[in-house]
Amino acid sequence: MFLTAALTIGGAVLLGLAARSDEKNPFQVLGGLGLIGLAGFMHLTGPAPLLQSVGYAAAELGAGMLVVAGMLAGRKDEARNFFFIGAGAMAIGVALIVARSLFSPTVSLLVELGPDDTYEEIADVVAAHQGVAERAFPMVDMTESEDLAQVYLIRLPEKCREALRRILDMDTENVDNVELNSTFRLDLPESEELATSPLADVLENDPLVGSQWALDAIRGHEAHALLENETPVRKASIAIVDTGVDSRHEDMADIFESSPGSSDKHGHGTHCAGIAGAATNNGLGVASLNWEGRFVTIRSYSALGDNGMGTLESISEALIEAAEAGADVISMSLGGQTPITPKTIVDAVAYARKQGAVIIVAAGNSNVDASNNVPSNVEGVIAVGAVNERLDKAPFSNTTQRLSRPISAPGTNILSLKPTGGYVKLSGTSMATPMVSGLVGVMRSLNPELEADEIYDILKSTGRSTGASHSVGVMIDAEKAIQAAMNG
Repeated sequence: MFLTAALTIGGAVLLGLAARSDEKNPFQVLGGLGLIGLAGFMHLTGPAPLLQSVGYAAAELGAGMLVVAGMLAGRKDEARNFFFIGAGAMAIGVALIVARSLFSPTVSLLVELGPDDTYEEIADVVAAHQGVAERAFPMVDMTESEDLAQVYLIRLPEKCREALRRILDMDTENVDNVELNSTFRLDLPESEELATSPLADVLENDPLVGSQWALDAIRGHEAHALLENETPVRKASIAIVDTGVDSRHEDMADIFESSPGSSDKHGHGTHCAGIAGAATNNGLGVASLNWEGRFVTIRSYSALGDNGMGTLESISEALIEAAEAGADVISMSLGGQTPITPKTIVDAVAYARKQGAVIIVAAGNSNVDASNNVPSNVEGVIAVGAVNERLDKAPFSNTTQRLSRPISAPGTNILSLKPTGGYVKLSGTSMATPMVSGLVGVMRSLNPELEADEIYDILKSTGRSTGASHSVGVMIDAEKAIQAAMNG
């Protein structure tokens, strides 16, 4: 583009010189038109899309005509003509360029370079396909992860994606991995509400606890009796990697810890946060396992936007940020089906586990085998399926028997927090996941030395067998799991 602009301006200067002379020099006129014509030819035959090429050509021609107008400042009539031609051409060019950027679909790739390679080695080929690059995870350096530190996010027109991907796939000398920056969308199912019989007398004074059938199912009231007079070794932090959390909600304000995602226009993250750790026995709203808010704090990292959508890069980045901040538990009620597990999320999970985090992920709501559901199929995470009020598999829940660390929890008609105040019932493995996360957070507050594998072994060995255990794993038993954690 710089060469074509130089040719156009150079041609305009020659035309300006000819226009200033009473005796027009034909060589200057022909030379000027030739340079401008060459620039236009280069635009139209270059790799850029036609609309973009015409836009840049018109803008450059407009700039050249304005140069001529300036050179003819002493001849007002001639200068005026060139000025209007230049301004019009430039306006048309800018309009075409803006239209191209607004209406042309763009995609992004995640490109991992080798540990000894630099972006400059692929910069030319990326630029030739209209790509714009940036480091995907600048918070990670080479000493922490050679893989994640070398990942670049490349944005480019959709029509250029496959061509660039093929070239980068063949560049095995510089490129270790190329994958699409896939998009994931929240998909919460609806479910029939089944009758339950809440306990008549409970320990908690939260006014809505009678509507929380899940606490009965996981023996949460018995767990509260254990925790009432227990002092944690330290508070554990649960990171909600989601749409954000309304940190000012009445049941969240006292236990929310400063973190990036402190607001939530969507609502999904706030709902999950309430299940994981809403302040309990505080005379407000709902209860979680976080007795009097003494055992866990909630942090929030926004992996999904206000529309409930996120990308492989945004989810991995939020996971990495939560791990670097020292989260004890990372709760991820998100994901989607993909035939090939992306290496980027595999590396991000491995990085977070290396930092000491226990990662708990929703199995998904498509009523299919979760072995193709990301990130619940990534090695090292605890994958959570959902049961309903009858402790059968929730109709929407993916099955998890082919995953290495399956567990289940209540996931239908779960009452929790709503942004800007209030409470709402939602269903999904999204709801079952923070219930497990809240339990694991309490376990780590009582025994911080517990490793992720030890925690899963406790959840599994103390879990309750249900009619759904063969398809989604045993259901958590909060009382027994907490007792096991306290006993070391």
